[in-house]
Amino acid sequence: MKTRNKIGYAFGDLGISISYFAVGFFFIYYLTDVVGLDPYLAGLAFFLGKLWDGVNDPIMGILSDRTKSRFGRKRVYVLFGAVPLAISFMLLWSIPTDASQGFQFFLATLAITLFATTYSVVVVPYMALVPVMSKDYDERTQITGMRAVMSTIGTIVGGATAMLLSSFEDEVIGLRTITFAFAVIATGSLILAAVSVRDIEDNPSAESEIMPFEWQRYLAIVTDRNVAVLLIHRFLGAIGTGVMMASIPYFTANILGDPGKSTIGIAIYVAVSALTIPIWNRLTHSNDKRRLLLIANAFTAAVLFGIGFLVGVGQGPAFYAGCVFLGLSMSAYILIPYSLVPDLVEYYENETGERHESIFFGLWITSHQLGISATGLIIGLSLGLFGYDGTAVTQNDAALIAVRVSLGVIPGVFLLFAALVLQKYSVTREVFETVSNRVSAATQGPTGKSMT
Repeated sequence: MKTRNKIGYAFGDLGISISYFAVGFFFIYYLTDVVGLDPYLAGLAFFLGKLWDGVNDPIMGILSDRTKSRFGRKRVYVLFGAVPLAISFMLLWSIPTDASQGFQFFLATLAITLFATTYSVVVVPYMALVPVMSKDYDERTQITGMRAVMSTIGTIVGGATAMLLSSFEDEVIGLRTITFAFAVIATGSLILAAVSVRDIEDNPSAESEIMPFEWQRYLAIVTDRNVAVLLIHRFLGAIGTGVMMASIPYFTANILGDPGKSTIGIAIYVAVSALTIPIWNRLTHSNDKRRLLLIANAFTAAVLFGIGFLVGVGQGPAFYAGCVFLGLSMSAYILIPYSLVPDLVEYYENETGERHESIFFGLWITSHQLGISATGLIIGLSLGLFGYDGTAVTQNDAALIAVRVSLGVIPGVFLLFAALVLQKYSVTREVFETVSNRVSAATQGPTGKSMT
């Protein structure tokens, strides 16, 4: 596969990450502080949209596998879904500020649900293109690495919303200008990705095999103890990371006194996380992944508590230093859980003789999206109970405490719970190698020759 095709495909993740991170990072804050929606209603709207996102991901995976098109099974969705995704993204930021609370809530819920739908239509097939593009293990890793670079850039750009917005006198006009630019970038990058794999994705004929409907397998596999542990871990971890990201704009605006500092903090956090992943990767070669993640998440909880309760007005450098330490520890969370899923796929196959990659990853994504959906409810309740008012010039003391708790306590608690749950995961390196060796010996037979 040519390098230009790999790079072109990877560019699709730039648009995906910009849109995804801008929504996760800024949408609830936008609803409360720009639109003026009550925190309860803002959180509920986000919850409903993301809840649907968790449901429609596996549905989209099934549809993609069963699609027949001259544009390819998966590429067709990326190619023709790019513009609808961009339009739905812009609609998120078009809620009128002078409408009633009920109507604003209705529009917010409708907009986030529409975005979740178009996002799944594009992203699920896009992610599934990698095994179609190449059968080579190392080449797949290279493609994924290129995507990771684009994702990092997209995350930083999406997080720049707050800083860019501060340069406009009119927040509404500024936000619509910024998100229009983001939408154009997303559209262009996704179309480039679709064009780059035009001659690479197999074009299924009328006789091509159609994948069976597999809800029954989803239900059967989820009862496996190790699968259940990983899914619960992913759900709790998604809540932790989701609340952390959604709380940062509130913290920088109301505690630091400068919402633009959130962009710099996020850029530091993402850059340090990316740079330290190789270090955590090396540590996993000689240490138990479960223990490493427990240590890392405990450190993350301590860092978040320090940022939440020790950093005050005008202390930008202290906030940035906290983001450095946050990146150091959170890179373990970015790396380790994702490395466990392929291990479990192989272990499950060796134990049962069944290989279900798509189901395992489908369940993993669904668990993540359900966790992210809970973020809205938690943020809304945390701020709403203490009287946070996004339309107020200054917040009362109770609301400021709620902001500190939302960043300094809640994410750390969920990340700690996630790591503790993972301690029940039994597929350690030793167990994995023992089962693999047993299967290999059985395959070779008593003479050492293959029996297949």
